[in-house]
Amino acid sequence: MKTKLIDKLQLTGKGVISIIGAGGKTSLMFQLAKELENSGKSVLTTTTTKIFMPTLKQSPLTIIENSIDELVKKSKGLLKSSFQFSAGQKYNPITEKLEGFTPDCIDKLWQTSLFDWIIVEADGARQKPIKATGSHEPAIPKVTTHLILVAGLDALDKPLDETFVHRAEIFSRNTGLPRGETLDELSIAKCIAFEIKKAGHLAHSLSNSVLLNKADSPDQIKSGEKIAKLLQTNKTIHRIITASLIDKFPVKNSLTPK
Repeated sequence: MKTKLIDKLQLTGKGVISIIGAGGKTSLMFQLAKELENSGKSVLTTTTTKIFMPTLKQSPLTIIENSIDELVKKSKGLLKSSFQFSAGQKYNPITEKLEGFTPDCIDKLWQTSLFDWIIVEADGARQKPIKATGSHEPAIPKVTTHLILVAGLDALDKPLDETFVHRAEIFSRNTGLPRGETLDELSIAKCIAFEIKKAGHLAHSLSNSVLLNKADSPDQIKSGEKIAKLLQTNKTIHRIITASLIDKFPVKNSLTPK
């Protein structure tokens, strides 16, 4: 399918996108930023947690600014020449990570109406393909209009442990799958259903989507479709996309729950 992700996710007009979950959040953030910029929109990419410092390919410029007021001043000048850039509050040279803003700061930034879109990586997963959230997670701004939960299909057939699942004990408790057992489509679908419901209580977004990433083979595409069907009666989810973000045309399949 050669459909753009922004079309499948129905990202029209303006809004705040919060990306949660695991298995491709950062890749998705910059893919969406690129597509939105190419459609003529101004885009800020940022985080409420920590991300690796964006590369020049991901973002032409990254601003480090502790003050939202100062960030707004700098952004006004930059938007005259660039439609997409990133921002964070602090850079840690030891971890090579960009530390982001609080959800309240994102709320304040959105109220300036400076950007058409703000894309927020609002969850941490320690580079695992799938995760369950702790009591303090995810860190979603209240102004979120579009919520996207990412899950990596490469978690399938792996054991339920901390090597492959961030917060494995919580995942086990939420899904009923014992520690050490093999992750299958049903357990991943149960995890997604739990997490999207929890996130929905934190931000009353207009659109809740699930992106099943790393559908890099025919078998993984089929597994993505199976998970989507398991979620098709979930009224909290508006659309489920099976995708491979490393592909030029990432969308492999999509389903709209009934």
